[in-house]
Amino acid sequence: MKTITAITTTEDVALVTLSKVPATVDFISRIFDALEEEGVIVDMISQTALTGEYVSVSFTADSEDIGKIMELSQRISQKNPSIRPLVSNGNVKVSLYGEEMPNRYGVAAEVFRVLRECETDILMITTSATDISLLLDSATSEQCIEALKKAYNL
Repeated sequence: MKTITAITTTEDVALVTLSKVPATVDFISRIFDALEEEGVIVDMISQTALTGEYVSVSFTADSEDIGKIMELSQRISQKNPSIRPLVSNGNVKVSLYGEEMPNRYGVAAEVFRVLRECETDILMITTSATDISLLLDSATSEQCIEALKKAYNL
């Protein structure tokens, strides 16, 4: 049975990373409350491990919302000077899906071996039991997608 049975892509994805965010659920909740109020649909979310009192929080959204995101990021950093926003635009999300992923070891290793050959940088990774989602720079994404499809006969 094939481990990866589907690969989907989403183009024109914005990545936002907020560094030195106070590591409290209350503060992080307020960030996402503000995104909700602005009507920004958030897709991938990742948080680093605690470093002292701070974490970095990254999320993706549609690039069409970049204006709202930039404005919100500026408001957050003005109120909290320790927070440093970093925004990149025009990225590609690649999702690899497979029902058998929870039952197989080495799936991530396989994926990373394929991507190593593409000489790409992975901007963000999120996972679930049956999905690995990768955010790639658009400059190398097409080559990586083709390599992944070839590796999994899709």
